[in-house]
Amino acid sequence: MAMLKYLLFIAVPILWVVVAFLSYPAPTTAYWLIWLCVASVPALFFLSLVALFRRRWKEAAIFCAMGPVVLLPYLGLNMPLRWLYVEGFRFHVSPIEKYLSRCKLIEFVENDAKQKVGVCERQWQPGDVTLTVIYDTTGELALSVSQRTPEWTKAIGRFSPGQFFTQSEGRAERLFGNFYEISVPPEEADGAADEY
Repeated sequence: MAMLKYLLFIAVPILWVVVAFLSYPAPTTAYWLIWLCVASVPALFFLSLVALFRRRWKEAAIFCAMGPVVLLPYLGLNMPLRWLYVEGFRFHVSPIEKYLSRCKLIEFVENDAKQKVGVCERQWQPGDVTLTVIYDTTGELALSVSQRTPEWTKAIGRFSPGQFFTQSEGRAERLFGNFYEISVPPEEADGAADEY
């Protein structure tokens, strides 16, 4: 029983770190590791109750402190792991040239310069959200709608859901370089195929 306590105490924070890193390189593994963390919640609750009834105050305090650590990502407080998430994406896309060759990119001219925009991959996320990775050399995906050029709007509008990509603001997050991710909720998906 003592070994289980210490294993949970060490494993749960390590699992969250591993989940953050594996979100892109191995999304299925990351998904199941999340469930392993969720399954540890009842175990932590049970062990904290046992510690309380046996008047082991130090153990009870440790297990009570572990509760928030387990639940932090579900409360939206996972920003400290964001850098690891981005490093996992960097690992996933390297070498970048090979990854870009799989992207569906459209070249267009904006201000007399060749630009590229397109969809690189889509991943289903829990909650029926589709996480879409977009390559955008202009960075206009992260700008407000009024700052986007007609050339960019026409190019990104060829990808599904075009209206969501062209009309949404504040949803794109920069991963690194010219890579952005945007969460597409199911009610915004239009079911159309990309036109490129």
